[in-house]
Amino acid sequence: MSSLVEAIAKQAQLTFSRNLSEENIVENLSKLIKNVSKIRATDLKLKDTLRTISNESKRKAPVTYIEVAENQTFSMGIFLLRNGARIPLHDHPGMHGVLKVIQGTVKITSFSALSNVPSDTKVPQDVISQLKTGQIDHLIPVEKHTSGNVTDKDEPCVLKPKEGNFHEICAVGGTAAFLDILAPPYDLKERDCHYYISAETKKTDSEVKCWLARTAPPEDFWCESAPYTGPNITL
Repeated sequence: MSSLVEAIAKQAQLTFSRNLSEENIVENLSKLIKNVSKIRATDLKLKDTLRTISNESKRKAPVTYIEVAENQTFSMGIFLLRNGARIPLHDHPGMHGVLKVIQGTVKITSFSALSNVPSDTKVPQDVISQLKTGQIDHLIPVEKHTSGNVTDKDEPCVLKPKEGNFHEICAVGGTAAFLDILAPPYDLKERDCHYYISAETKKTDSEVKCWLARTAPPEDFWCESAPYTGPNITL
């Protein structure tokens, strides 16, 4: 009998197969979200991993990543965030994503790129004043969604290629962990990860209220890896 973790991996493989129609993707994504909603830290043997990490005093990275499964179709892994740590505002180019908190609390702030914004739309001066010179030329107009705290009691968070595709994740009130599924996975050619800062205008007459500007990876963020100690997965 397969584990819940393996069942989720197999459903992710099916959901994001390039041979599926859009209708089938929607149906299978619903099944994937339903399965992910059931996952708990115990299903992933997360306590064993936390014990291993805590015994390795050299680990000082704010974030630890545990690869659970990855191929050309999807990646599935666990992110562990130390108290107060954050995964900075970043993008997911052309990706679907499913995130399920399995320990602690995280605050998620997400944005969606706005479409059909006229090319001659003027960026308000109070937005420009928040940015460096090199950041002004390639701004992305976005809609900022309501930020909120998410715990293991909440349903999975879902992002799509054009919805909620930019987000920042912060640990709140202690160590936090979440299971993360991305499809297709990042790569260094077509789907590299980029970091951003947000700038909002206070002008009430501005059609666009928020903009994102590309920035270098923040110096206070880096990630280490740890071994996966959960159930075996065969795809």
